[in-house]
Amino acid sequence: MIHYSQDYDTAFDQLPHYKAYPRMRPFVGSQYGRLGDKILMIAESHYLPTDSTVHMDAERWYAGSEADLTGEREPRWIHTRGILNKSAGRWRPRGHTIYRRLEQALVEAGFPESDNTFKYVAFMNGFQRPAVEGLSLKPHEADLRVSRDTLNGVVAALKPDQVIFVSSKARRFLGGQLTVASHGVPHPACAWWFRASKRGTGRERFINLVSGLYSEAEVDYS
Repeated sequence: MIHYSQDYDTAFDQLPHYKAYPRMRPFVGSQYGRLGDKILMIAESHYLPTDSTVHMDAERWYAGSEADLTGEREPRWIHTRGILNKSAGRWRPRGHTIYRRLEQALVEAGFPESDNTFKYVAFMNGFQRPAVEGLSLKPHEADLRVSRDTLNGVVAALKPDQVIFVSSKARRFLGGQLTVASHGVPHPACAWWFRASKRGTGRERFINLVSGLYSEAEVDYS
């Protein structure tokens, strides 16, 4: 079953990065915005297997295209919609913890529990170059430039009511480059998703944002 919409692809396909890497286009749920706010979640990055080299040089990556990917795994590992378009028994690998925990939190925030709760929201990665498997990307100047242009192009197309970074690192580097206000919570796979701070756990903050329970004092317009 297809849980995503292709209604925005004409706009996405005008963005240079998605012309080169169409598999990295955002997952826009088939029911996006039909139950409350239009929510765009922005994570950190895809990653490629440890034996991959095509993404190791930023300038080479952005000058290239999907034609440079090799084997069966590389194209599959950057395919945002392919990863998110799951149903029963989904997201079991350790590297997919982010999707399991986000879906659980979306249900707790009030979205219907279904075969795929991501169909009510939109999801993409902030950095447009994959990291090495198991590691976090070290952003290059080119990463910031391409990410800025791509993110703002997606925002212009989706017109989200809320933009929520689900990665503190992605928001630190990219939040200030957006043309709209954004919120941020820790990465769902990290300890701070469940560890309490003065503002609560990352999970609690995410649920409050999605369900509209945050206060004006918590809104960050930077």
